[in-house]
Amino acid sequence: HAEAHEHSHAEAHEHSHAEAHEHAESHEHSHAADCADPGCTDPSHDHSHGHGHSHGGSREETTAAQRFGIRTFVYARRSPFDPAKLARLVSDLPFLATVAAPLRQGAQDAAVTPASGGEGGDGDGGNMALFDPLLRSKGFVWLAGEDGVAYFWSQAGKRLDLNEMGRWWDSVPREQWPQAHLASILEDFEGKGGDRRQEIVFIGANLDEGAICEALDGCLAG
Repeated sequence: HAEAHEHSHAEAHEHSHAEAHEHAESHEHSHAADCADPGCTDPSHDHSHGHGHSHGGSREETTAAQRFGIRTFVYARRSPFDPAKLARLVSDLPFLATVAAPLRQGAQDAAVTPASGGEGGDGDGGNMALFDPLLRSKGFVWLAGEDGVAYFWSQAGKRLDLNEMGRWWDSVPREQWPQAHLASILEDFEGKGGDRRQEIVFIGANLDEGAICEALDGCLAG
């Protein structure tokens, strides 16, 4: 189990606090400068963390918004997605999508038929125009019935990957947590769900934040 954990959360929480956070200590810089780059497809750039950051008020983002209509926002919820509902949404997006097994099963449950191998979503549905202006989106996904597994949403251009990344820290025995990062791990905890959450940053031109959030809210379980 120690080995599985290293794959998930020695590595996967260099995910949460190296890739998504990119650091645990110097947490005061603005991620908006990275986010404001309309050509940004570098997965090492931190676009997906919100702990007190302002993704909407920086000078860099304001300049990008004025010049190119580029803006960013973070979709953050503390409820899991229903796999069938999320699969239905993904199948309706203008992206070539590769998704994890629970979403492929969810697609079957929702009577959606992705192409073989988990490739799905030709963007012919009602959400095509809504999500089409997205340049980049990236972040953590929590699926109902998968409380031990953290999934990662990564979209660049017309490609979307939504696959298993590791384990939520709340599902890992505390004695296995790296002592040097306890404070930063606990920053992500809230209520009974621990660090489980939806936290996806969206970057694009003239995004309809309200409508995108409404579409995602429609995928929440319950």
